[in-house]
Amino acid sequence: MGRQELLEYLLREIEKCGFEIFAVDILPIPAAVNVDKKLMIYNFKEASPFEIAHELIHILNKDNHRGEYFDAINPQEVRANHEALLLLWEIFEANGGTYEYFNVFVDTTDAPFELAYSIISKEYSEIHDYIVDYISYFNVLESVNIYHFLDHYHLNYCLYELAEKEFKKIFKVA
Repeated sequence: MGRQELLEYLLREIEKCGFEIFAVDILPIPAAVNVDKKLMIYNFKEASPFEIAHELIHILNKDNHRGEYFDAINPQEVRANHEALLLLWEIFEANGGTYEYFNVFVDTTDAPFELAYSIISKEYSEIHDYIVDYISYFNVLESVNIYHFLDHYHLNYCLYELAEKEFKKIFKVA
């Protein structure tokens, strides 16, 4: 999925939430939502998929009092950044993207590289740690139910393929 397709997809998701969307070219910020009035305005020349996803997360979380636009210490802004990255990563993987193409992900979404790397790589390293912990509970492990593993650690099913690859690496199975 290219950048434009991703933007269109995210805007459709916002419309599904019942929001009226206004595209302008004079807004001094990339995008903003008013959750109470169900309005979104975005600068179609400036807004990136990451910024639109960020606003979608505010909508889904019903964040209506957030303070300033670039308030890096506001918990709602921090959460929106984090969840926007996870949402975009889930879309990226659903469209065939993998961790090996992380730079393509960043280029397509315009996500802040350091933030994206810290969140996505943390998820990948945590999976490995969870698997090691999981198999330590068994004396003999003849088979692994990956869905059971994901449920046990409250992980999203979209991590199935990653968990499967990691189990194969640990057990040295081709």
